[in-house]
Amino acid sequence: MVSNYKWPIMYRKIAFLLVLVLTVFIPGLTPAQSPEEAVDMNRIPQKAVRELVRKEKIKTATDFQHIATACYRVEDSVRYQTNLRTFVVKARIGKVWEKYINMTPKKAWSGSTVNFGFLFSRPKNKFIYAENANDPIREGNIIYVNLRLFKGLKNLGVAFEITRLDEANKIICFCYLKDGVSNGSQEIRFTEMANGDTRISHVTHYRSHSAFRDKELYPLFHDKFVGEFHQNILSQIETGL
Repeated sequence: MVSNYKWPIMYRKIAFLLVLVLTVFIPGLTPAQSPEEAVDMNRIPQKAVRELVRKEKIKTATDFQHIATACYRVEDSVRYQTNLRTFVVKARIGKVWEKYINMTPKKAWSGSTVNFGFLFSRPKNKFIYAENANDPIREGNIIYVNLRLFKGLKNLGVAFEITRLDEANKIICFCYLKDGVSNGSQEIRFTEMANGDTRISHVTHYRSHSAFRDKELYPLFHDKFVGEFHQNILSQIETGL
């Protein structure tokens, strides 16, 4: 009878030792490298986005938490190029604002030229992939997208962070990441017009290490990307979806 009480304790000790060995002494199975905390490349469909992540040398949630942005600064304005696109929608500003801030990343960046790759949420400290990107955009979302250039002959991975959702002033801001191809910011500002329509001003301040790219290539492709982004949202407002 005595042995019947000793065996469960022995089993618990053995189980504890096995867990200790597996999680501490075997490098490949340490908690810091668990699947829940590391970006899953197999769930990112675009090769260019995967290459961007590898280039940035970021793997874990901790790595992503330490990513820095390179936002536009007014005091450095002479060093930046500026691109402005304006849209007018026949809808009240409140309705337009709600549609924009409640758009999911997968729908906002989805089309013939821009495709959503994945995002990392700083507030939630988690990765969100295309199949689960059903929540609205929020501050602290680091979003990775694939840009199709020259009808798909060239693909480019781009990443930026949503840094401001200002409901009082109706402003949305994105900032490029510090180690990206371009530095700078995008600001979307919503203004109520006298007739009740809403004007949307999308201004981008950007710079890179190539003057040719900034003056010749960036404006050409950026207009297409911005236009597709807004059309994805405005089409739903206009159709009443």
